Parts: sequence; C-alpha cells; structure tokens
Amino acid sequence: MTLVYAAVFGLAFGSFVNAAIERIPRGESLNGRSHCDGCNRTLHAWELIPVLSYVMLRGRCVSCDAAIGLRTPAIEVLCGAAFVAAFSLLPAPVAFAVSGVFVAVVIALGVAIERRGVRP
Repeated sequence: MTLVYAAVFGLAFGSFVNAAIERIPRGESLNGRSHCDGCNRTLHAWELIPVLSYVMLRGRCVSCDAAIGLRTPAIEVLCGAAFVAAFSLLPAPVAFAVSGVFVAVVIALGVAIERRGVRP
C-alpha cells in the first residue's frame, strides 16, 4: 500500500513540477488556479488529475482544443516512478528525503532549461 501512496504523491509532485516549469519563467505565481495557455480558461478539478486527465482529454483543452504537450504526462509519470523507486528501495525517512531532493532538482533544472530558451 505504501507504494500506491508513493505513486500518487509522485504524480502530484510531477504536476507541481509542470506548473513550476511553465509559470516561473513567465513570472507567474505558483499560487492560484491552473489555466489553459491557449484560451486562459480556469481548469476544473477533474482536468487536473495527473496523467488520467491528459488521457481523458486526449491531450487537448476542452474549450479551445489547444494541444497539451506530451511533456506534461511524461514528467508526472517520471516523478511517480521515482517516488515508487525511492520507497521500494529505501527506508521510509530516507525515501522522503530522496523524493524531496529529486523534486527540487527537477524543478531547478526545468526552470534553468526554460530560462535558456530550450524547448522540447
């Protein structure tokens, strides 16, 4: 059961990492509601479920049909897998620390890459 929780928290952190990668370079706050970059519509809670909402929406905005990049679910899955790996291989306190450092590093790298203008 611990690995299921690790996966869920990892997916959620992956979603946060995506928000940070998109918002920080544009000078936007990490507080506030998520919105479509195409039409600026505030997203509903069901549109924010990591990976699942991407599949349900077929990678597009409900309102304006703007594409949601594959990077979004890829980062969520990567974070989920990293948390599962950490919790399956390490004692719980160490796994928490490793997972936290992983998230911080991913955010920092993502922002640094974005600021240099490199886009996937």
